[in-house]
Amino acid sequence: MSASSDFEYTRRERRRRERLRKKRIRAVIILVALIGIIVLICAAVSTCSKNNDTDENLAGNMPVETAEVPTPPPAEIKTSNIPPASEENNLLQIIADSGESKHCYLTFDDGPTENITPQILDVLRRYNVKATFFEVGSLIEANTDMARRVYEEGHLIANHSQGHNYEKLYASTETFMTEMQSCEDAIKSVMNGEDTFRLMRFPGGSYNAGDHASMKQECKEALKQNNFYYIDWNALNGDAEGKTKNASELLEYLKQTAQGYNNLIVLMHDASSKQATADALPSIIEYLAGEGYTFHRLDDIDYHAAVSTNSPAADSNDTDGNTSPAPTGGTDSGSYTTTTVAPQSSASDAPQTSQTPATLAPASTGTIVIQ
Repeated sequence: MSASSDFEYTRRERRRRERLRKKRIRAVIILVALIGIIVLICAAVSTCSKNNDTDENLAGNMPVETAEVPTPPPAEIKTSNIPPASEENNLLQIIADSGESKHCYLTFDDGPTENITPQILDVLRRYNVKATFFEVGSLIEANTDMARRVYEEGHLIANHSQGHNYEKLYASTETFMTEMQSCEDAIKSVMNGEDTFRLMRFPGGSYNAGDHASMKQECKEALKQNNFYYIDWNALNGDAEGKTKNASELLEYLKQTAQGYNNLIVLMHDASSKQATADALPSIIEYLAGEGYTFHRLDDIDYHAAVSTNSPAADSNDTDGNTSPAPTGGTDSGSYTTTTVAPQSSASDAPQTSQTPATLAPASTGTIVIQ
């Protein structure tokens, strides 16, 4: 009897343990399933949150409907029509004489940089706009991949000296041309050895005023002898002068300086401190497109010389806060009048000029007046 009781007890105990084991297995399965469901829910919430953040950022930085911005394909480059640099190497004057209408050339100085240049490239790609980057040779060497991206995305790389050090650069025409050639070599290295469009912009501007003015005039002749074009600007967003400006202030400054010009060469910067320029660029592009401008590289000039021209007065505040006042009269043909106005609070103490376009001649005369 005792043996039978022991057997029955053992059998019941075995069944109890078996039931307990099955309960534990079910509990583990349920727990794993719950954890899986929680993970899936968290992943879905995170994805929705990221999508909402992206939508909010896009809505904050650009309108829902991106403006259609006309820009010519690279195949339309026409610099073969412009005068050779050995005859006339002031590209600002060449554009004024070109007979073009409502062309805009966006330019960015002092790059390439790892933080600002890619943001600017992203905006330009979004709007299908090509621009010109005046790059510093030493920064090309330090940020080769970024300089190569500028080139590969269809923008023009132009020369802004090797080191952007005024004292070294403007010590003599020899040191100046040495820096030009060093920067050209750096540019060519990211262009797979292709020939460059020999275009440069003077750090500080080329004007015959301010520091190094007389040396700059000598350098202009040296550039001509070496078949280099140079160019200043006739509009700017003010990102390198006066107090620091936010994106909306940069847009307003651009609107002010762009008034009265048929064709625009816009000075901006992609230096590492110019976050506001990257932020303002979408609104600047949309404003200019709304004003009827098309966007071009500075080696895309539709040149068919105008009969009557004038020289656009250029604002001249380049980076580093270096200011050299632009000429207020010059050798223009008298097709506009120059009036002195009060300087803006963020500009230099030198008087600025505003231009009142003269009345255009009737179309039947064939005369084109460039503002």
